[in-house]
Amino acid sequence: MTTLISLLAIPAAAGAAYGGVKAGLNGAKQSLAQIERTVNRIGEKVDTHGERLAAVETEAENLKERVASNKQDRC
Repeated sequence: MTTLISLLAIPAAAGAAYGGVKAGLNGAKQSLAQIERTVNRIGEKVDTHGERLAAVETEAENLKERVASNKQDRC
């Protein structure tokens, strides 16, 4: 009887280990999904800021040209 119980303990331990690994992998999947969402949000913000920066650079260049043109007109 003791041998039978010890033989049943091996599959039970393997099943428990499998359950633990599976739960850990599910947690990892959830963490990766959350990281992916965060990275996507950051990417969108970077794109938006990049567009705004490009617009500011264009406006600054236009202002420089206007200032240079005004200086030439005064001379």
